[in-house]
Amino acid sequence: MTPGSKYNIGIRYGLLTGLIYIIMLFIRYHFAASNPIFIGLFAILTYLVILILFVFTGIARKKEPGGSGEMKEIFQSIFIAILITELFYVMFNLIYFRFVDPAFWDNFKAASLRIMEKAGLTKAEIDEKMRSFKDVGQETKPLGLIKGYGTGVVVDSIFGLIFAALLRKKKSALIPEEPKK
Repeated sequence: MTPGSKYNIGIRYGLLTGLIYIIMLFIRYHFAASNPIFIGLFAILTYLVILILFVFTGIARKKEPGGSGEMKEIFQSIFIAILITELFYVMFNLIYFRFVDPAFWDNFKAASLRIMEKAGLTKAEIDEKMRSFKDVGQETKPLGLIKGYGTGVVVDSIFGLIFAALLRKKKSALIPEEPKK
């Protein structure tokens, strides 16, 4: 393996996953914003797709020529992909909510209010649910997104560790291990 190439898979899959994430976020924000239930379901679907792409990152690292399939190496590639993917998420949200659709949360709040009224919720129930929108608006401001970056990296890394543990090369009891040089 050439020096630096141990990062290539993480970088390549991070860029790919980040681009896919941006496309899915745009679809979610642009086409699903009028229905809070659909946007929630689409958010879950998006996250599952991202997790699957992290698994593919680990598989690619495991299959790399000269790679040993060690948990540390697999996680390293997944972690690099996570850092890049979460950076794409933060940058896209900063741009989208500031320049593309600054009224997104106001429109989403109005659509949610209409759905709650149609569902027959009481005024007290609606007021309680609507208070949570104030927090969402703060989370999508620059400082909130930066805090969210750290949280996203930690949560994704937990999944990444699980994936790396599952993908690591299993030692065979029948074939003795070669001594390390």
